[in-house]
Amino acid sequence: MSDIKKLLIVDDEEVLTFSLYQIFINVPLECEVLTASNGTEALSRIENNRFDLVITDIAMPGINGLDLLSMIKAREPLTKVIVITAYGSDEKKEQAFSRGAESYIEKPFDLYEIRDLVLKLLS
Repeated sequence: MSDIKKLLIVDDEEVLTFSLYQIFINVPLECEVLTASNGTEALSRIENNRFDLVITDIAMPGINGLDLLSMIKAREPLTKVIVITAYGSDEKKEQAFSRGAESYIEKPFDLYEIRDLVLKLLS
């Protein structure tokens, strides 16, 4: 039986996606990391994989992160989701938690803090 966890990072900011990818491929936990640059691409990945955790930005072209969160939870209720955003508000935070997010983080954030949160959620 495999203990490898699957993580999906969804953000249209290429630099942030790459930075998160780099930090997670080196975590002290076996973790397969996939990325998507928008919600549509993320849905395609979700159709073909079961993820333990998804990190998604809110503001993306096409399907936004809050709608993606709802779709993920409808399909796989046990998948954990961290919502990140550069345009935070109390309303968006409330929507994220009401749709089932485990965490809501405003940009800019410390990469090592999000790494520690991911390790906690995946262990």
